[in-house]
Amino acid sequence: MTATNPGLVPTTATNPGLKPSLLKLGALLNQSVLLLSPDVRVARLSSERLALKYLPGRRYLIVTPLQWNTLQEFKGGRKVTDVLCGLISTQRNPSLRELYELVAKAAQAGILQAPVWPVPPPELPAKWPLRINGMVMRWVTGIAMLAAIGSLFLRPPRLPEEPVWLLLGWLAACGAATLGSLLAASVVKAAGGEVYRIGFVWKSLLPHLRAGLSDALMGGRALEANAALARLAPHFIILTVVAWRAPDFVVPVLGGALLALSPLWRSPLLDLLGALYREQYLATAHDFVLPRDRLFRLLTLARQQLQDRKYLLMCAGATVAWLALTVLTAGILLNLHAMSLIERFRASGAGNYTILAVLGLCGVLVVGAVGFAGWSALSHLRARWRERAERKLRPAAVLVSPATIADWLGKSVLFRELPKEDIAAVAAVVKPEEHTRGSYVVREGEAGDRLFIVLSGRLEVRRDYAPGRSEPVTEVEEGDVFGEIALLHAIPRTRSIRSQGRSVLLALDKADFERLVLSKISRQVVADAVQKVSFLQRAELSHNWSHAMMSAFARRSKILEAPENALILEEGKVNHCFYLVHRGELAVRVKDRELRRLKTGDSFGELSLLGNGIATANVMVATKSASVLEISARDFLDFISQDFMVGLGWEESRKKRKDR
Repeated sequence: MTATNPGLVPTTATNPGLKPSLLKLGALLNQSVLLLSPDVRVARLSSERLALKYLPGRRYLIVTPLQWNTLQEFKGGRKVTDVLCGLISTQRNPSLRELYELVAKAAQAGILQAPVWPVPPPELPAKWPLRINGMVMRWVTGIAMLAAIGSLFLRPPRLPEEPVWLLLGWLAACGAATLGSLLAASVVKAAGGEVYRIGFVWKSLLPHLRAGLSDALMGGRALEANAALARLAPHFIILTVVAWRAPDFVVPVLGGALLALSPLWRSPLLDLLGALYREQYLATAHDFVLPRDRLFRLLTLARQQLQDRKYLLMCAGATVAWLALTVLTAGILLNLHAMSLIERFRASGAGNYTILAVLGLCGVLVVGAVGFAGWSALSHLRARWRERAERKLRPAAVLVSPATIADWLGKSVLFRELPKEDIAAVAAVVKPEEHTRGSYVVREGEAGDRLFIVLSGRLEVRRDYAPGRSEPVTEVEEGDVFGEIALLHAIPRTRSIRSQGRSVLLALDKADFERLVLSKISRQVVADAVQKVSFLQRAELSHNWSHAMMSAFARRSKILEAPENALILEEGKVNHCFYLVHRGELAVRVKDRELRRLKTGDSFGELSLLGNGIATANVMVATKSASVLEISARDFLDFISQDFMVGLGWEESRKKRKDR
């Protein structure tokens, strides 16, 4: 079976473990038309969980019914931005991160398809003729377990006299694991599922044939439990047979059964416990495709696992029972008990060896700590050495045609208002220069005497957070301008800029900038644009935006100045604007009761913007004067929906403000 979406050609497989680049995600979430694949099967796991399967490529997705309704918005082929605006207009205000994660995961699975995204290649199921009813296997497994326990009581296990019996018993245990996997595949097939990828697993204590049983997910908890029980049944059946017919085989076969019953690794018992007690994780709640810091990923995974208290409790109980059973079995085989072990330990004089072992362990810990400290110091020295080497890199002159320079200047925010002849005059004095990978163009704290336009390449903006230590904040790309803030306000550089590869920049000296630009455009116009961009670079909402996105927002917004007690928003009145506090403080009041203060960088107006347009509180100036950046609702929604990273940043900032 193949995808029926016209115009889409299956390409190389997408590996779910590989994270797509931000460029690729941007094309998917901001520009592409996505279509819901017709080859999707839906199975209800619970009232809050649905399992989606892309049939040709055998990819699965766990979603909520509401998320499935959102995916169905793409039936006719739509952009994510259109779906987002539709959801907001009907007051189904989704979490932007959840929506983007859902779309990205669905595209990876082939459930949503777009020309810019590879479709998972077809994977045909194996031809599996055998079918076994799952309820029958439950009874068979239960009877076999009781028979095995009774046989071991009546015929206690003993160690084999010849090593060859161990080998033969181990082969029998491997055969039991193989037979269990084949029986489980038959159970899944009988329930309407498919069997995939029959292969040999050799990196195991029990090498065996294994069939892909992932389709058991589509049958719900009952089918998953039946498949896990089917994998256990052969171990108990063979153990019962050898206990009566070939006692010398019992020990390795019993060891194989204990391995299958261990909750310490991926075993049939652990799968059984998961099927019965574990809640399926939503696709949007783990293994994030969108950027997340590693600590957040680990904490999210730990929180999800801790929420499955019943499952954890059952695993803990199974672990204790399994360890007790293993120790008891070993004691029976070796004819040992606790008191005899203590007496033998004292009689052997092993106390000295125990002390030596403890001292050795302590020594290892000390050496490890010293080694880690040394490694950290060496890493720090290497980082400083690299930084010194980078400082020695100097930009090289490069030839660029005046026409190319004039074209790029005409696209920038600061020069687009100039006439062509003035742009040509600026193009005649700028100095093209080439920077190699790792070289710094400007350093935070340095005096600013030049403005730069990126002609080609990509550079990263870095923030110093400790002496000799910095971190990337955002990036500047072709067409972006930087360095104008220090140039206009005569202040040191506020960020460091480092080239990520070969980049070509246009450098304009401060004197030429004042002579050719400020003489043509009023300083107020330039300062106004620079003031907005400078503010956006500091604001929590926008500090990670690209320079181009900041410039776009600055063009769409306007600065409103207001005196003390001026009313920006009035409760109960219509509001169709989004605001950012630019300077000063504003008070949020409901019926003369102050709820909170808004400071520089805080946003407001989004609640009415996303709702019915009615302001829910009064917002007034609480200082002698204040200013806000105002952008219309339509411009703002269009702005955040055009770039998913901008939308995510706005949503994170809004959540943090609500938490405060």
